[in-house]
Amino acid sequence: MRGADRVGRSMVNTARATRLPASTSGRRPPSLRELEVLQAMIATRKTVAAAQMLGISQPAVSRALAALEAHVGRPLFAREGGRLVPTADAFALDAEAQPIFAALERLNSWPGQSVQASVLRIATPPTLAQFVLPPVLAEFRRLEPDVVANVEIDTSSTVITQVADRAVDLGLVDMSASHIGIDGKIIREAVAHVLMPEEHPLADREVLTPQDLADVPIIALARRFPERIKVEQAFADAGVALRLVGEGTAAAFVAEMVRQRVGLALLNPFPLTLGGMRGLVARRFAPAIAYRTMLLFPSAGPVAPAARRFADLLIAMQPEDGLTMPIR
Repeated sequence: MRGADRVGRSMVNTARATRLPASTSGRRPPSLRELEVLQAMIATRKTVAAAQMLGISQPAVSRALAALEAHVGRPLFAREGGRLVPTADAFALDAEAQPIFAALERLNSWPGQSVQASVLRIATPPTLAQFVLPPVLAEFRRLEPDVVANVEIDTSSTVITQVADRAVDLGLVDMSASHIGIDGKIIREAVAHVLMPEEHPLADREVLTPQDLADVPIIALARRFPERIKVEQAFADAGVALRLVGEGTAAAFVAEMVRQRVGLALLNPFPLTLGGMRGLVARRFAPAIAYRTMLLFPSAGPVAPAARRFADLLIAMQPEDGLTMPIR
């Protein structure tokens, strides 16, 4: 066993010392040790403390930081009052390195896991994560207790990239997604609705047009969403100025701003219909602006069995909400 321990330590040391092949630009990528030093420095803000955390010398920490700064071409830490404060570049580089450490952690624990244990990696934007996933994940946990669900919450565009890169097993987005690296399945269709407080004067209308919303303060999703452009076009075609008073990147946030009487909102009522409509009502907007909720899978390679089973369960558990159409 002592020999095996020595071999194990040797393999770890070799892995830490290994450097990835040089990039085509001629620069070598950071080594694992240098990234470990960066992580320790962000945590401790002192070279001595970082050295103690990693079990190496303080000069070794300084050399690793110097190598990283040479690679980035800018300082990674600024000295303030005897402490080293990470720059934006330091945080950005550390964020890029996190998947590497996460993968190493999974590999480290893998031999001790149950044969049946597996990880289901899901990516989705905040509103879908808040209102759609929890009941489905709870039922999936009951059905498959050996599967650990790891949910990454990010923008829809980032989710698409994560799925295409196979960084996750499946994605759930509230927009039409087209990418060579993904296969998409539409699971829900909707049209734009105007969200307003229950007592608003326009709440007695069934359908609202740009003319009805002239001079009405509007809170909109950010312009990077394709449907936002369609809203602006609908107002322009009607010759009505859109009175924009706020923007947001999550429907749940926009709905809360409506609840606070900041303005009305034009958006997809799903998945707010599953729990985010307290004190609010939604009225259909014309001309119609279509929305889709989609499940995404990587187009290259097989779909993880747990991901396929979870997707089937999610589709089967879609509720009726009276405003949008589930597609099963």
